[in-house]
Amino acid sequence: MAGLAVAAVLVAGFSYLWVHSPTGALTSPITLPSFAIGDITTPEMAPGRTTLLPTDCAELLVGSPDMSALLGQPLGTVGTRSVVGQPSPSVGQLERLTCSYSVPGQGAPALMLTAAGFTDPDAAAEQRGRNVAAESPDTQASRQVELGGAKATLLTEPSRTLLLVDFDRYTLSASIAPGVVPADKPEPVLTDLAQRILANLVPPANRH
Repeated sequence: MAGLAVAAVLVAGFSYLWVHSPTGALTSPITLPSFAIGDITTPEMAPGRTTLLPTDCAELLVGSPDMSALLGQPLGTVGTRSVVGQPSPSVGQLERLTCSYSVPGQGAPALMLTAAGFTDPDAAAEQRGRNVAAESPDTQASRQVELGGAKATLLTEPSRTLLLVDFDRYTLSASIAPGVVPADKPEPVLTDLAQRILANLVPPANRH
């Protein structure tokens, strides 16, 4: 239980720091402590729900950070759209949630997050492989990224920076448009978001 208390304090601290970042200017993401996602196995650390994924974007990220502050916009100006996808039995996909974040004056979303839950880890890993292959025509650069116990590939494309992740029965896609954050910040922002999302999804062992 001591470990849970420490985890709760860390999450509360991250939430406070991010939500209270100055608005109206680009901000750097919080420096998260290094941890192995595969080691997070205490059931109480994940929300008590009957689905693999949250059903609303407000519940997707640990700490519910203020997306306006993250994207350097005035408080309350970032629009959020949640889309709950249909199952895709042919690839073992059980659930899917896509979150689009838009800023004033831009037609396309500044940030997109898509999480999916699968029947087993193999199905999730195969889907990430298909996603990486599907992006190859637009990929300018590709490399593997350290992300705890997850497998992650960072792709640089003309229209976005894209992080594709698989962990256990989950896949995650996180993309950010050019110019939304400084040129050296897309990777830390996307990996920060990925860690927050995965910490909110694990442990999956007792679900479905």
